[in-house]
Amino acid sequence: MAAAGLTQEHLDERPQEPVMWEQLYRLWIAHGDHLRRELGQAAAEAMLREAHQVLPTLPGRRAVLLTLRRLPGTSDRPGAAARMAGPGSHLAGRPASTERTPQ
Repeated sequence: MAAAGLTQEHLDERPQEPVMWEQLYRLWIAHGDHLRRELGQAAAEAMLREAHQVLPTLPGRRAVLLTLRRLPGTSDRPGAAARMAGPGSHLAGRPASTERTPQ
């Protein structure tokens, strides 16, 4: 964070979020045929692929909402982050998550 010119303002733990995703993914898998009929083959298969890939990673997962603030005078510093990384960006050698948290 500091290298990007940011400081942590707040951290909210979201302990029920992995449980919610597990329930949702299990429902998608259980109702795959219905999803295919309602959404079409391509969309349903993308959802089911996500469910099968992410479901095994949920046990022990920590979900947080992190609020960061740019430190004064860092926006024009070389190497400072100009904006958040977009989907497909790599952070610490891992692809950025494309998961969206329901509001």
